Amino acid sequence: MNQNQYLVGSEELRNAFPFVEIIEKQGEGGQKFVYKANYGSVGKVAFKIIKVDQNIERTVREITAASGFKPPRFAEIYKFGQAKVNDEEVIYIVEEFIEGDTLRNRIINGRVSQDEATYIGVQLLYAVSEVSKQKLVHRDLKPENIMIDPNMRVVLLDFGIARHLELNSLTHDAAIFGPHTPGYAAPEQIKNEKRAISTRTDLFSWGVIMYEMINNTNPFTHGCTTSSEAILKTLKYQPPSLNNCNPELSKLIDWCLQKPVHRRPPNIEILIKKMEGVLK
Repeated sequence: MNQNQYLVGSEELRNAFPFVEIIEKQGEGGQKFVYKANYGSVGKVAFKIIKVDQNIERTVREITAASGFKPPRFAEIYKFGQAKVNDEEVIYIVEEFIEGDTLRNRIINGRVSQDEATYIGVQLLYAVSEVSKQKLVHRDLKPENIMIDPNMRVVLLDFGIARHLELNSLTHDAAIFGPHTPGYAAPEQIKNEKRAISTRTDLFSWGVIMYEMINNTNPFTHGCTTSSEAILKTLKYQPPSLNNCNPELSKLIDWCLQKPVHRRPPNIEILIKKMEGVLK
């Protein structure tokens, strides 16, 4: 494959996508390229190109799922479809450009106070609640997929491994691991226990994010050098309760980080109500 065909200003990109003016590359990872671009009367947008492989159905599900959610907790999707860059089949998305920074960068730079962490946590729960109402499990909550704009708008991105609870799973039953990000995925997700996947799976990831914002370390990746170590730690290690934050907040984080699914909050509404009480 010729990576040059994905360079900003390349003839291949201009020919494949004449309806956008690509300004600069924002990021690249796996099968996805992300650019800042201009799109008609909308102006500045995020333009994403996804290379199609055997997981095309999963990619289509990602876009379909994401297109059903609207601002402020999600990015607006203006247009998506399939195209060819040279002879390579790709899927493209024209999406709202979110000014601001990822939660990952805010954590790295030490810019998350306890009050901000609580506020971000509540906003993230509102987003997950909307996802849950559509019978979806996001399955990839992590700081990289959360944008914070200058007005503290919290935006949840990337439904790439979302699971629709009323559709057939796209992961083979014999797979040792389910799709996941080590350090954030719940034990049942790692072990590909499909029947156990639910909103409670996302609540585990929420607990990890909250722990990381307050303690500035991920309890399951800290001290690990490989993904395998992080996976084993997630399955075996119970992080100590945080003693550097509101005691009620610490209890809620502990509740979400329980290994057995049934020991986590029974539904997201209960957690939202309790978190709103901490926020006041």
